[in-house]
Amino acid sequence: MRTKNLFGSRVRAGTLETLASTSKPLTAYRLAKVIGAQPIQVLTILKSLQSDVVQRTDQGWVLRSDPLRRFLRDELGRREIERRVEKDELLTRLRLKPRLGRGRS
Repeated sequence: MRTKNLFGSRVRAGTLETLASTSKPLTAYRLAKVIGAQPIQVLTILKSLQSDVVQRTDQGWVLRSDPLRRFLRDELGRREIERRVEKDELLTRLRLKPRLGRGRS
């Protein structure tokens, strides 16, 4: 599933995914830098979601919804597995050795 289709835009999906994948509050500027968007876009999205989904703290923005956090983390995990399988298949076709485990060797 493409989360940008689910959430309506690449920037909104990227913002929520990034907040879901970190435990620390992030500023709108940092979020924009991570997802490759304009800070004003990210700030507008955060302000529109402020009451229900995200919360502003002294250190930055955090995702409030635990079910949404779990959903987004699961989706990111599924995407990573798909990418890893695709990379391993390509390495095998090129007669190179695919990675055996997760992380760096």
